[in-house]
Amino acid sequence: MSQKFAAPKGMNDLLPPQIEIWQVLERTARELFGTWGYSEIRTPIVEDTALFVRSVGEVTDIVSKEMYTFDDKGGRSITMRPENTAPAVRAYIEHGFAQQPVTRWYYLGPMFRYERMKTGRYRQFYQLGAEAYGSADASQDVENIALAWHYLKAIGVQHVSLHLNTLGDSSDRPKYLEALKAHFAPHVGTFSEIAKETFERNTMRLLDTKDEALRSLVESAPSLSEFVGEAAKKHFDEVKALLTALGIPFVIDPKLVRGLDYYTRTTFEFIYEPPAGDNALGTAGTVCGGGRYDNLVHELGGPEKPAVGFAMGLDRLVLLMEALGKRPERRPVLFVATMEGELKVHAVKLVTDLRAQGLSVDFDPRGGKIKRQVERAAAVKARHFFVYGQAEHEARAFKIKNMDLPDGDPAKEVTVPLDALAAWLLNAAQAAPVTP
Repeated sequence: MSQKFAAPKGMNDLLPPQIEIWQVLERTARELFGTWGYSEIRTPIVEDTALFVRSVGEVTDIVSKEMYTFDDKGGRSITMRPENTAPAVRAYIEHGFAQQPVTRWYYLGPMFRYERMKTGRYRQFYQLGAEAYGSADASQDVENIALAWHYLKAIGVQHVSLHLNTLGDSSDRPKYLEALKAHFAPHVGTFSEIAKETFERNTMRLLDTKDEALRSLVESAPSLSEFVGEAAKKHFDEVKALLTALGIPFVIDPKLVRGLDYYTRTTFEFIYEPPAGDNALGTAGTVCGGGRYDNLVHELGGPEKPAVGFAMGLDRLVLLMEALGKRPERRPVLFVATMEGELKVHAVKLVTDLRAQGLSVDFDPRGGKIKRQVERAAAVKARHFFVYGQAEHEARAFKIKNMDLPDGDPAKEVTVPLDALAAWLLNAAQAAPVTP
């Protein structure tokens, strides 16, 4: 008996018809991001493990618990990328882009983390991200945020709220962490084991804990804004003023901290917050997160170069698009029913010629009874149908049936000459586009 295989847990096949939503998201990203001056990059799926330890932070959950790390045949420790900012920065330095004044990149691709799965979160997941290097000005932060905002609008996602915070400069962090530890320390004995570990290893992450038992402590915790220096405050004020000028609403969220160690100054998230009782993502409402990382290029061996970026979880966006009924509908403009023998040769040639002109035309290579082929045309939701028979071949004209109209409708059937068929189908396709 042959063995049956399944995809590893948390790693999913992407199949029709859902894959068409992915294609819309990717196509929209390429068109919009290119318009904004961002160029696509593609980094390797595996990188030197030390790259992530040094950039993401050894005390983060990603590095300590979630990375897919192994030794290759050369004895080198390599890791399947858990995020793409560090690989992008590595490429930026390695290939000399750090010598340019400003560089804007975007990426699409799979990331890997061995983590607990929930709505929209998988162990192989996909991200769309954008990174901008070279400018410390607040306008670069806002350009990056505005790009994410306009992308979400372009794919039709409403009810998204921009949450905004500043983490200050790296020199501001030690005093804040000291105050934060002092706030939580007297209560550590009552913490869960997970919360105790977070307190010891990455105290700031307690601020975005979902542990209800810690809610009151988190609410009364010192605010980072009290420890932010004047330069970072001024930068944040400029970010807010520019967002206001662009008409992009935001919510100041003092408890917003990102899970990666490299962030400084501006940090932001876009959170799906629909009307009550209509949340397709449950508690996993964050669809985009990002911020500034002005020290990362230098920390990974490059020059002093400020940078800002974001990443979106495409898996969550696909779930959201489905819940909102935004699945694209791809329908053949024509289904050709074929006969046997020489007529089938002519029919297949016609189908191929029409496809070569950019028309979505289908047929069933099995042929068979016309009634069965009508059923197959209906199954693929073809807009129009005709039979390539002897009479049609000799007349060089086809009786085209509109599959969307009921029998008896005067417009149900129309005869179109072969020479005019491509133009007629093109007009029909333009009148009923394949994607919303």
